Amino acid sequence: MTARLSSLNLTPSPRILEMIAEVDLQLHQCLGELIDNSLDELIEASTRDRSLEPRIDITLPTSGAAGKSSVITVGDNGRGMSPERLQRALSAGTSGKQRFGSLGLFGMGFNIATARLGAVTEVRTGCRGDDQWVIATIDLRAMQRESTYQVPLRYEDKSREEHGTLVTVTKLREDMVTRLKSTRAIKETMSLLGRVYTYMLRNPQAGHSGAELMGGANQRLYVNGRPVAPHLPCVWDPSRSVPYKGSDVHAGDRINIPLTNAYACMNCGRWYSVAHEECVDCESTDIEERERRIWGWLGIQRYADKSDFGLTFLRHGRAITYQDKSLFSWETPDGDFELEYPVELGMGRIVGEIHLDHAPVNVRKNNFDTSSHEWRFMVEKIRGPEPLRPQIAMRLVGRENASPLSRFFNAYRENKPGVRYLVPGNGTTSIHETAKGWASKFRANDPEYLTDEKWYEAIETHERIKNGPPPGPPPPAAAADDDDWLDDEGLGHLGGERDEPADEPEPITPETEEERFARWRSAATLLPDTDREVRIGNAQPVLRVYVTSGVELSMDGQRQPSAIRIVAGEIEIYVDAEATLIRQYGWSPLNLALVCCAPRLKNVYSVEGSFDNLVTSILEQFPDRRVDAAAVRARGDALLENMRERLAHLAPKSPHAYWSALSAEARRAAEAIAVSITPDVDWSGAVENGEFARYLSADGVYDLVTNSPALVLDAALFRTTYASLSEDTQADQISRIAALLADLRRMVAGAPIRKTVELSRLLLTADLLDDEIVTI
Repeated sequence: MTARLSSLNLTPSPRILEMIAEVDLQLHQCLGELIDNSLDELIEASTRDRSLEPRIDITLPTSGAAGKSSVITVGDNGRGMSPERLQRALSAGTSGKQRFGSLGLFGMGFNIATARLGAVTEVRTGCRGDDQWVIATIDLRAMQRESTYQVPLRYEDKSREEHGTLVTVTKLREDMVTRLKSTRAIKETMSLLGRVYTYMLRNPQAGHSGAELMGGANQRLYVNGRPVAPHLPCVWDPSRSVPYKGSDVHAGDRINIPLTNAYACMNCGRWYSVAHEECVDCESTDIEERERRIWGWLGIQRYADKSDFGLTFLRHGRAITYQDKSLFSWETPDGDFELEYPVELGMGRIVGEIHLDHAPVNVRKNNFDTSSHEWRFMVEKIRGPEPLRPQIAMRLVGRENASPLSRFFNAYRENKPGVRYLVPGNGTTSIHETAKGWASKFRANDPEYLTDEKWYEAIETHERIKNGPPPGPPPPAAAADDDDWLDDEGLGHLGGERDEPADEPEPITPETEEERFARWRSAATLLPDTDREVRIGNAQPVLRVYVTSGVELSMDGQRQPSAIRIVAGEIEIYVDAEATLIRQYGWSPLNLALVCCAPRLKNVYSVEGSFDNLVTSILEQFPDRRVDAAAVRARGDALLENMRERLAHLAPKSPHAYWSALSAEARRAAEAIAVSITPDVDWSGAVENGEFARYLSADGVYDLVTNSPALVLDAALFRTTYASLSEDTQADQISRIAALLADLRRMVAGAPIRKTVELSRLLLTADLLDDEIVTI
């Protein structure tokens, strides 16, 4: 008779360790699990031993050597582990105090990562003062064959001064070998690790703009002996600012939102608002009171881009999500999400890092639990529950969004070149592509591009070209001879001795070409987006275009709008800022330079085809110079939105006066716009309280100017002087603003404009109109 079992052996098959290897982790994610554990150790070790120079080294097989017999290692110079601590660290599904306040989860996270890389993992560890290394080998296939979780330990002699931990993975998985065979695998892995561990690798004392604001842990990570570089945000110095509603909004600001202390289970990581003796999830009694806060920074990038912007959310210094844009959308009362940023041309600049050390993440560490209370509370504090757009917020909830993100959104929402929005330009348009190219040099650690000076110089250059140089001091008057009055009275013989005039004038040395161009260069400003290689025919010379001021570009005694010099593969073109085509017809300096110098370029570089094709081929290499209907429409929409925002503050003071100035067509258009945004709008109430002004069309603003100019001129909506002028001059002022608004109407309504000349003219109109609008 068979004896009854007194217990069940529920130890799972070692096959589970191979099964978890099917979890879809990329190479850098697998390495990240091992790096996390090393960083946890090194950060703690550094606080105990200030002399320690923490370092993590990874070795990966190169593409030509990658194979199943290749080896992957991750090692650190931390304190090492005792056999007992190693036992706890490698137990699948357990983690002890590693769960709370740490990047890594040795147990399950370690096993998932190593099994994903290969079948055999060796852990070699030792402490300072010990005379042996402790070595554990996890062979998944051998464990499966023997149906055991037992992992034998062995020991090897070491110097008592040696310490640290080295993880070695062999018998690599086939898919991992395939990945490593790519010639770009190591480079891409280093780039991704640099992005994930940017905060941990960053030096807070570095010399680049924003370094102190961003902070960092200054750790060291190497792959095949080469340092992994952090992906530094290329931001404006926090001392830069732009005006918004009567105050300065700096280009970078810290976030520090203290939260009430809470109680954390040190075993599984669950938080409790009140003290618990035992965790309801894991039954651990190791529960401690801990400080919580939301911290980090928000900033403005030195360039705008369609995708390269957004917020990074971190947990214990590791980036969980990168360039997250979820906070740029507003959650409507119906639970839908409406994108609010970016507004202009779909290009954004807001960046930042938000640390949420107390918020839960998923097991793959690639996202937070966005349904958790901790995440939703952060969203409320950083971006606020109201719409970022002031007009929409006022209409829906009766107050504007006062969150940190809203302030950045409104102060820097437009990408117009110049100092007003901190956007580099070339005198005509924004130079987003050039500014982004400079950011590549910033990340390559080029000393000339570490601070934001290069970008700000482009802003100053744009302002000088667009508005002309500031008036200089008047030339000093010639000094009068003290005895000249005696000559005037016919008493010159009573004066003192005079210098005798020279018998012969000094000979005049003709100005050389080198001297002439040097003189022009000293009175010139380099266009920021030039000083670059361009393709002309089969050549690739460096092109520099200078805009001169206060000097005449003359050849053979004749003044000309431009001059060109080609020497040793470099083209210098000088353009007179006062040239008729620039001052009276709105040509850009680059366009004038290329059109005037096309014959010389065509001849020197033996280019086939027409002058038009030559100029076009060069301009195609300057994408920021393109003018298209979408850009004009976006610019017009932004201008109209600014006017509505200002009118929303003016109309409630005298709703009837503003409403009476509108034509029947403008009233119907405003009502239609309101209904399209909010179908259940109380339109009668909006007319009564002035809210209708938030929905005015360009025609409605036009009506206000032509029918009741006193309501909107004299620094109300527009800066234009009105009341103190004579009747005829008042009419001129009305006509001037009305003409600009007629162009605005063309920009935002009607069929798309196709002609480049008209598009360029409308953008010039937009600049003029923008200068007229009163800033709130």
